[in-house]
Amino acid sequence: MTDPPPTDPPPSRPLRANWPFAVVCAGVLAGLGVVVVLDRFRRGTLVMAAAVLLGAWLRVLLPERQVGLLRVRGRLFDTATLLVLGVGLSVVALVVPPPS
Repeated sequence: MTDPPPTDPPPSRPLRANWPFAVVCAGVLAGLGVVVVLDRFRRGTLVMAAAVLLGAWLRVLLPERQVGLLRVRGRLFDTATLLVLGVGLSVVALVVPPPS
């Protein structure tokens, strides 16, 4: 028996094949930038939460062959994990009191 052909994207186009993951990472980095550079914890954490929730939304809507590195396990597991992380970040951003 022969193995099925690989379904991984060609190595010459990794960013194009993994654009959903790159978008989520860019959003998280933007949120970290807001926290570190602008010293705005709440705003930066909400930006990170929005990026992670966008990742959950993309994981649900995109077909398996386009989701790239957002696909780790099954669709339900990945989506639930991203939703829990996104909501958790939102709660932390809204519950932590500002410095006095």
